[in-house]
Amino acid sequence: MKRLIALMGLVLMMGLLSGCLYPQERRQHAEQLPQHIMNVQAAVDAYFKEHKELPYKYTENEHKLTTKYLVNFKTLQGYLNDIPPTAFEKGGNFLYVLINVEKKPTVRVYDLRVDGEISKVQPYVNRYVEEKGQIPRLDQVASGYYTINFDQLGVDPVTIPSPYSTDTQLPLLVDSQGKVYVDYRTEVMKKIQGSQKKPEAGQDVREWLAQDSFFVPAFSPAMKMEEGDPVFAPVRQK
Repeated sequence: MKRLIALMGLVLMMGLLSGCLYPQERRQHAEQLPQHIMNVQAAVDAYFKEHKELPYKYTENEHKLTTKYLVNFKTLQGYLNDIPPTAFEKGGNFLYVLINVEKKPTVRVYDLRVDGEISKVQPYVNRYVEEKGQIPRLDQVASGYYTINFDQLGVDPVTIPSPYSTDTQLPLLVDSQGKVYVDYRTEVMKKIQGSQKKPEAGQDVREWLAQDSFFVPAFSPAMKMEEGDPVFAPVRQK
């Protein structure tokens, strides 16, 4: 437990020190995020112990992915003194979500600022597809996934500051349907190399990546491990 707390604290400090992350954004009590998550986790645990069900709102949104199980703060009234100021519901930058709901329900946060970065690119991709009838792609990095040709879009390249490693910028990808994602595979490999815990067979690697961090990997395609490498799930056809 001490190691987990230390790791979580380190991840938070990395995000804060990278500064920088989103320089125009308010910090919004970010230094209190560990305590906020612990408070919500305690409330979720207490609610589950009493009601034998989890306090979440289910949303089927495979594009945003890791926001399926949104913490339902209305349900937690009486178990939580107040909604954390870091939460979207209070004007904060984070959605509070649950992962590993079948085995060990765990509170994590989804950084809404990633949505802002994706929204700088997705409309340009949509317009390009409509006008050209093809996606603005460069190299294929996996079946159905490509690096983005920002020159064709006429915009500067966009990367996402990693919530897991300091000074790491994560590239964006576009799939064969024109949807934009963040590529977290390098972070998966770093964690595998530096941790004794490995993803279980068939486990969603996104949840495994979030186990020792505050953050779920926002806008990540579903991943699983195959022959020691993270592999994206097949692209859903329209």
